[in-house]
Amino acid sequence: MDKLRSLGRGIDDVLLPTFAAYAQYIIAKEGDIRSTRRETHKYGPTERHQLDIYYPDKPPTEPFRAKPVLVFLYGGGFVGGNKVNEEFAHGLVFGNVGHFFASKYGITVIVADYRLISHGAKFPSGGEDVKLVVDWIVNGLSKKEGYGSIDLFLLGNSAGGIHVTTYLLAPDFKEAREKVLAEERNGPGVLLRGVTLLGVPFHWGKDDNAILRAYLGEGKIWENSSLGILEKEKKKGAEPTLPGVKIQILVSELDPELMFESAKQFRKEWTKVDTTYEVLEGHNHISPQLGLSTGIEKEEAWGVEVAEFYKSRATK
Repeated sequence: MDKLRSLGRGIDDVLLPTFAAYAQYIIAKEGDIRSTRRETHKYGPTERHQLDIYYPDKPPTEPFRAKPVLVFLYGGGFVGGNKVNEEFAHGLVFGNVGHFFASKYGITVIVADYRLISHGAKFPSGGEDVKLVVDWIVNGLSKKEGYGSIDLFLLGNSAGGIHVTTYLLAPDFKEAREKVLAEERNGPGVLLRGVTLLGVPFHWGKDDNAILRAYLGEGKIWENSSLGILEKEKKKGAEPTLPGVKIQILVSELDPELMFESAKQFRKEWTKVDTTYEVLEGHNHISPQLGLSTGIEKEEAWGVEVAEFYKSRATK
């Protein structure tokens, strides 16, 4: 969207104007978005542990053989965000994300609420919540008819992406990760096949503020950042490997400059995984997820690219 360039790069500066710019386009597709069947389930011990699951009304597109399931973790800076934003666009966000991948590609989509600082979140609670979602898929969804074999994909945006990388990197979750990892499929079950990290700050440079301290810990902002965890594991000779998984790193053209720097550093440092890196032309930190289900080709192009990436990771 052309008007995004004039808004600048600062997340606080672009947040409300970007939502305002997309509202009319999302509302115009309200009937389509609401046509995708949605269920809500509890996946963990607290009231915050709720997820919405969006079911496709058609089989997955080729070349999927196992059932593709995508978990979307939204952003919100550790302090905000909900699986349904009731205050914007008739409550259609993030149903628009679920509808896009379900209706176009036959992908089952899960949008999960995770604990924020107001719920007592403190590192590594974000990684714990990702683990709980994956556990719910393994122990619950995979028992549902038609879901015996699942190709699992994770899409983490901003703070949601930080929680995804915590799950992928921290030794706390090594045993849990290994249960959904394998180079090739050998029978039914859940296999993690691909991860998309969208607009994720893999570190915060010299930034030191109350929110970062509250979630990551006093004096531990670097140590508990994605890059900090990775460096610590490498020093121990325990750099994480993710057999069978490829990682797609996406940064928006109008993201804050730190996003580009930290993404390139992260990709360079994590040598034992297969990663790609791409810049989304014309988008800012907020706009990619709002562009889905608008029916505007340019706005949805990144979603098409992500879906093609997932199709390339389908197990045989």
